[in-house]
Amino acid sequence: MVKFGQHFIKSESLLKEIADYAHISKNDVVVEIGAADGRLTKYLTGARKVYAVEIDKKLIPKLEARKFENVEIINKDVLEFEFPKNVNKIIGNLPYEISSPITEKILLFLNSQLHSGVKNLLAILMYQREFAERMTAFPGIKDYSRLSVLVNYYADCEIIKSISKGVFRPLPKVDSSLVKLIPKDVKRDDSLFEVVRMLFTHKNKKVINALIDSRQFLKIKDKSRLRTELPKLLGKLGEIKVFYLEIDDIIEIKERIKDFI
Repeated sequence: MVKFGQHFIKSESLLKEIADYAHISKNDVVVEIGAADGRLTKYLTGARKVYAVEIDKKLIPKLEARKFENVEIINKDVLEFEFPKNVNKIIGNLPYEISSPITEKILLFLNSQLHSGVKNLLAILMYQREFAERMTAFPGIKDYSRLSVLVNYYADCEIIKSISKGVFRPLPKVDSSLVKLIPKDVKRDDSLFEVVRMLFTHKNKKVINALIDSRQFLKIKDKSRLRTELPKLLGKLGEIKVFYLEIDDIIEIKERIKDFI
């Protein structure tokens, strides 16, 4: 078993290519997630500052030995690390075990930075291929999920490179994908994603049935009352299967049931 779910890239050309996708400049402040022994960090030092976050304390001496002048080493779980307010770029090879929570953290951080006036925001992140495909999934296909809606509400998301498992050490079981995220100028909306959670817990059902089956999260929990009132509020939207919903449909559903949530 790989400690902390880490697999290390052994290809120098790929490491440089990942950094090149981020277009690092002397004005950038970067968070690197999973800095390991600094093999990617060295290609990021053209930035004004790099926060190199690494959870494994056994790797810290190798990072320190490189003596990067503009790199601050953070020996911490990235989920517990508060991103500094001047950061504009985030780069990392994400362990599968934390892919969902760290992606949500990154999206919300980039959104807040955008509204604070920070420029040139982006993230270049490595994921297991299946996770990246869920991030970029669209309505009506199997991989479309709460994650797909979250990502595509908050960011323009693109798979920019497929990466063979053979470039990693130790060898993982699956291939990976390199993903670029650029934040969209949208308002943070936590209540919208409460509705998304309710709906996508039952994504193969019609909207009305999904909401009724998630009624523990609604103010009104009486099943018969919901069966009477939800069709009046939702109309044709209530008859759509959840996995066919566009983001605009979900926003409309949230507005129509706002007194129930």
